[in-house]
Amino acid sequence: MKKYILLLFILLAGCTAIENVSEVDIDRKFSHYEIQKIVVLAFEKSSKDEEKSESDSSRPAISPYAKNAVSDIVARELTKWGRYVVMNRRAFKEGLKLKNLKEKDVLHKGNYLDLGKTLGIDAVVAGEIEKFGVFNRALIGTLVEPMTAEISFMVRCIDVTTNETIWSFKVDGSSKDDDERALASKLVEKAVKTLKAEIK
Repeated sequence: MKKYILLLFILLAGCTAIENVSEVDIDRKFSHYEIQKIVVLAFEKSSKDEEKSESDSSRPAISPYAKNAVSDIVARELTKWGRYVVMNRRAFKEGLKLKNLKEKDVLHKGNYLDLGKTLGIDAVVAGEIEKFGVFNRALIGTLVEPMTAEISFMVRCIDVTTNETIWSFKVDGSSKDDDERALASKLVEKAVKTLKAEIK
């Protein structure tokens, strides 16, 4: 009887709603109307993820496509907003190539003023991914929890002139119904709607 009660508890726990979060932070002192053209850089893998992966072998590594997948989702939602001209990645890469620059060098430099002058952009959108994948976990013996998508990443919009973060949002969530891309799309859309409502 105890085994059946435990099994029922585990199954019910798997059906509970999972909280998904989109936290938005806006620099209200900044003149947001000055930002017109932006580029979304390929996201970086968070150093926190590497630490967790080393200490927890049950956690899957972030898939190689995650960096571009997440930045593409963010670029799409920012384009739909209509506030910014979002430079596409092909044009961005071609612009870098003309100046003999590499994207990874730009990402690690941390100072975007030269990039702004070179490509005529007002801000860059950069991000760090802590979690992005689908996995399952063994609960008791051979009993396995259903496949779960887990995502967590931070997005920052940085003014190229001052190097200030003018807005940011954190996305954190998990789902047994959506894959990681669908879940990320929903939460990024929610965050951008908040930005749209708050930035006039």
